[in-house]
Amino acid sequence: MRVIGYYNSFDRQDAINAINLDAITHLNYAFLLPASDGSVYFKDEDDVKRVVKICKEKGIKVYVSLGGACDGEIIISNVFEDIMKDELAFNTLIYNVMQMVEKYEFDGIDVDWEYPWIEYKDHFERLIKALRERADIVNIGLTIAIHRAIEGEVKFNRLESVTDKVVSMVDWLNIMTYDDSDEDNHSSIERAKNSLNYWNDIRKVPKDKLLIGIPFYARPSEKPYYKIIRGGDKSAFDDFWGEDSYNGIYTVKEKALLGKQYGGVIIWAINFDAPKDDEYNLLSIINYLSKKD
Repeated sequence: MRVIGYYNSFDRQDAINAINLDAITHLNYAFLLPASDGSVYFKDEDDVKRVVKICKEKGIKVYVSLGGACDGEIIISNVFEDIMKDELAFNTLIYNVMQMVEKYEFDGIDVDWEYPWIEYKDHFERLIKALRERADIVNIGLTIAIHRAIEGEVKFNRLESVTDKVVSMVDWLNIMTYDDSDEDNHSSIERAKNSLNYWNDIRKVPKDKLLIGIPFYARPSEKPYYKIIRGGDKSAFDDFWGEDSYNGIYTVKEKALLGKQYGGVIIWAINFDAPKDDEYNLLSIINYLSKKD
């Protein structure tokens, strides 16, 4: 079972030594940020070096996540759209991403375009094809982070832009089954099952290529889990605390067991967990269940 831990380089970088890294199989370093001219940048390259070194010593594969939602007021989806319309910028982006892979010895690339609209599906295919070709040359992995399955217009735009050809070119799909504004709980087990059903039953994607998302934070406050449990012992188990919804211990267990039937789970973000020696550490629970027969 894959346990993919997204490391949020924008917040709580000092937590790396407190994270239960033994629980994860892969760390996705988020984010390598693109600019409209095809250049790329990290917020803190010293942090990249530190995290990669720690993970490599533990035998954890480290992927670089390209994209994200925003960088301050810059919407990264708009940046991708600009790049894809400019041949020079596109070629520059591919070159620069691979340079970063070589420089930091990443084991793979996770493309996190949040999210290509249907009119950009051909562009998205072109981006994935270019990265797949270069990834194969240097023998590294390639994955994508994708929108959860929901009904209506967004489904057609945000899911059908991930074409069957794209699915065939990547190693697995990281399904972001969180941030749902249409349910009481922004990351319910029902929504995770709906997403798995869409990709497996309707789109015929093999189960092993589907990973479901577990948030280590709440909506709407975006409060991290380690702060939520300061509200009292009960908050570690419930999915609601005040106005917030999140995934408490019972739901995390259920998602981990569900993930074992598929390709595994993804987590945003491992920086937000309780310390590894805390009795309510979520990664410890996921680790136990992932290894249990």
